[in-house]
Amino acid sequence: MSSDHCQALIVAPTRELSMQIAYVVHSIGEFSNVKVHACVGGTVVREDIRILKGGVHIVVGTPGRILDMMKRGFMKTDYLKLFTLDEADEMLSRGF
Repeated sequence: MSSDHCQALIVAPTRELSMQIAYVVHSIGEFSNVKVHACVGGTVVREDIRILKGGVHIVVGTPGRILDMMKRGFMKTDYLKLFTLDEADEMLSRGF
């Protein structure tokens, strides 16, 4: 990808699903030098900030952590070309 800005955002309801999606996306984009980051709760916030500041092409994560990173100004959506909301019905039933 030509820019180190986040160009795709995939939101999933659980940490486990987010991690699985990130793994698959990383595997698919590995030979294209696509940078993927799983931004999920239960991990070190400083590490998310460091990685997001360094630039990633695709962010996969849970609503809470992504919203936190957006509020802190580290997750920018200015360059998004793709947004995917996985299992939207599940998230709506949980109150997201």
